Amino acid sequence: MSGSNLASVQLMGAAFSLILLVSVLFLVRARMIREKYSLVWFVIGLFMLAMSVFKGAVDWFSGLFGIDYAPSAFFAILIVSAYLLLLHMSVSISRMKLQNKTLTQELGLTKLRLEELEKKVSERRD
Repeated sequence: MSGSNLASVQLMGAAFSLILLVSVLFLVRARMIREKYSLVWFVIGLFMLAMSVFKGAVDWFSGLFGIDYAPSAFFAILIVSAYLLLLHMSVSISRMKLQNKTLTQELGLTKLRLEELEKKVSERRD
């Protein structure tokens, strides 16, 4: 890849990662995403920014894992990050589903108790 193309790819990567970081910041401030989930996105955005700004970082990463073609290492790391993010979201969704089931059961029992109390109160009035 020529120097001009490499610089434009780096610029696009840096711009995309900055847009991602700013977007996540605005989503957190608007309370559309929780802080614990935003940390994952901040780490991904910072990683992408570092890979875009520092030319040798991608080569260093690919050499560390024994990958001959440096951009493949970058995409492999992004894919692994996406899988980890999906796994984290799956665990969170499963936990929330269990909490919803428990809350629904507790609400049903509370409604039943309330109906029984209302029935006893109405019987005493009669």
